[in-house]
Amino acid sequence: MQKTLLFIWLLLVVAACGRVPSADWTEGPAEPDGRALHTLVLHDVPKGSRVWFQELFDGKTSVEGPTMNHYQGTSWYIDIPESGTVTLKYYGRPLPRRSWAPEAFVLQQKGRYDTPMEVRYHFLEHPKTENDEGSFVSDYVLQPADIIPQVSAVIYGTEPMERIEILPSRPEGWYRITIGEEVEPQVESYDADGAYYAQVTLEKLPQPLQPMTIEDWPDYAYRGFMLDVVRDFRTVDEVLEIIDLMASWKLNTLHFHIADDESWCLEIKDFPELTDFGAHHALPDWNLQETCALKPSANGKIGNTSFYTAEEYQRILRYAWDRRIKVIPEFDTPGHSRASIKAMQAYERRTGDSSFRLQDPADTSHYWSAQDFTDNVLSVYLPSVYKFYGAVFDEVIRLHNEAGVPLPAIHIGGDEVPDGAWSGRDRHEMKEIFIKGMLDLAEARCIRLAGWEDIAKGLEYETQERLKKSLYFINVWNAEGIEGFPVVLSPAAYTYLDLAYSDAPEEIGLSWAGYVDERKTFALNPNDFKGDIIGVQAQLWSSQLRSFDDATYQMLPKILGVAERGWNGGYFEHFETAFNRFYSIIVAREMPEWERKGYVFKKR
Repeated sequence: MQKTLLFIWLLLVVAACGRVPSADWTEGPAEPDGRALHTLVLHDVPKGSRVWFQELFDGKTSVEGPTMNHYQGTSWYIDIPESGTVTLKYYGRPLPRRSWAPEAFVLQQKGRYDTPMEVRYHFLEHPKTENDEGSFVSDYVLQPADIIPQVSAVIYGTEPMERIEILPSRPEGWYRITIGEEVEPQVESYDADGAYYAQVTLEKLPQPLQPMTIEDWPDYAYRGFMLDVVRDFRTVDEVLEIIDLMASWKLNTLHFHIADDESWCLEIKDFPELTDFGAHHALPDWNLQETCALKPSANGKIGNTSFYTAEEYQRILRYAWDRRIKVIPEFDTPGHSRASIKAMQAYERRTGDSSFRLQDPADTSHYWSAQDFTDNVLSVYLPSVYKFYGAVFDEVIRLHNEAGVPLPAIHIGGDEVPDGAWSGRDRHEMKEIFIKGMLDLAEARCIRLAGWEDIAKGLEYETQERLKKSLYFINVWNAEGIEGFPVVLSPAAYTYLDLAYSDAPEEIGLSWAGYVDERKTFALNPNDFKGDIIGVQAQLWSSQLRSFDDATYQMLPKILGVAERGWNGGYFEHFETAFNRFYSIIVAREMPEWERKGYVFKKR
């Protein structure tokens, strides 16, 4: 108790003397050459200390003050030569949105606890832009059966109550609801999915129920949402809330992105380091070594251990399956694997066991990944890589079986392997080894694989045909479609919810593939794409999210366009007429419910 009081007293003394380290960051105006001169002023920083921060744009050139040093990914640090006030001016890209300002400043001193620093931001006043968001008219006169996704067919009234015979056969998820004036609604369904969707529809119809007959079915069997919990972790309760939202729009697959460069978010009991190390974040030690945890993620958080225990994962599985939603876990490989690589290095240090090694110590490759990592690629030629993932696959299969929930596939990622990886080795040969190794694991366990479109490109004919047999789908995120492979449409320009709504500086999100709002997602027309399309999926990457509120803001309402396209594949009327009806339903039937639940969402 006395030590605690002394510590508090010392903090008060330091604060009273004005010696608490802090920072001011000032945005510079854009210059003709496309750069901006930003200013960072550090106050009351002790000599010999180090200041860390996270920054999400590149092109940095210091022109005054100490050097900014890049560590890994979005982590940067400044060594402080003299105590007092330190001013740093540097060139960077003009700030596209305020969420791109540097953040998460932490003071590091030898032999002391790391200390978060207060940062004051000074943004420029940006003129209003002429960004064309299109019309958001919502003056359509709603009918009783207007919900999201829109029902396939409806007849109002009680006479005649004839069956709506418009299908040669009943697809999976089909249902019919007959509502009379004084009797309980009558439900027919093809399967358990259809019965569940009928109940969802009944709950969404406005009360009191009007006499009508609804016949409804999904156009696509796969209707997904990808949730990235690696860069900004979502708690179990938050995931369950998202699952409830998915269920209300009849989405049926949660693509759960739980392992990447920044974190490994699922407990694997044989390898405790995967979460003890790979889901824990701290500043590197003074010699720039990550000895007990990974470096801070893009959100700059330190000291937090964020992962799902086996029991928590099974709780998510069961909760989703009760709502007719399957879960596909993703472990991104062979790039995007830094968390597992570093964690298994810690495992080897503890146990001396190198038989699960993921990266060759003799590898001298030099590369720079899409997220600025230089050490995130598996050494796919090592047999130990497949021994490790075999053990991971076995544990995932066990968890699903024990939960009594199907495992449709394990997603292996496969995207964005940087040029320069596997130095001295043939890149094509390395991809063949990797795909064959993963196929060996899948075939031996009678499970299916999924991946981003990259895994299907550039393979030998025999490997390609073998992959098709074990493949559930590929997410097409960049190309128009790949012939011969089952495709889940995930085009970045239409379905990446982390892209900003517009170029307004107050928005959050990226813009490398343009801007995405509910008009853009609604405009996705699967009929415009080639290939064997089995469904559509929205993606929420979390590198620019910092809270559940950020997540719901980026989801709502833009995810609804993808849900609509999964249930009703194309639009065949005038676009503005169709969108007016769609957006009117959102405003009248969805937004009041979001407000009631306290969700943060985009309002116009």
